[in-house]
Amino acid sequence: VFIKFVIVMIGHYIWLTLLYLLAGVYAKANPMDVVKNYGPAYITAVGTMSSAATLAVALKCALKSTVLRKDLVNFGIPLFANIHLCGSVLTEVFFVMVVSQVLYGTIPAVGTMVLFCLLLGIFAIGAPGVPGGTVMASLGLITSVLGFDATGTALMLTIFALQDSFGTACNVTGDGALTLMLTGYAKKHNIEEVKEVDVLY
Repeated sequence: VFIKFVIVMIGHYIWLTLLYLLAGVYAKANPMDVVKNYGPAYITAVGTMSSAATLAVALKCALKSTVLRKDLVNFGIPLFANIHLCGSVLTEVFFVMVVSQVLYGTIPAVGTMVLFCLLLGIFAIGAPGVPGGTVMASLGLITSVLGFDATGTALMLTIFALQDSFGTACNVTGDGALTLMLTGYAKKHNIEEVKEVDVLY
């Protein structure tokens, strides 16, 4: 089980690296200026297992960056905390294959996994940013698409809960990369920055 956790965490770091590299290229900015501020948010996410509970810390970390626009941070970070759950989705996809292999002796067919991934991407948008929110929102997919019985579902919930803190940390940290992409989009299309005074009055 611990080997599986290590594999999943390596997957998280590979995805975050790719996400930040793409964001840096698109925005023509140094992504390390964003990543270096995300330590407190990462640790908070590990402790709370909740994107919603980490939101205040994530906002504070993102606002420290010199390459992110403040108005886009205030818009993007709360939005992505609710719809961008990449770490949780990566983890769930990997673990459903592991549970299927352990309990039923085979990994689901490629077509079944493609369908599951497509539907999971949609369901994850509506999943709450609370501990275990993604897997709870997708229980219908696990039972209907993958055909898990009560034992498989219970094992899936248990394993997912054990590592959910690191999936949440991946979710929260990835929000910085998406906000960097938003900043790059605003620059390319000459979208003016909204000042706080404009919002208040």
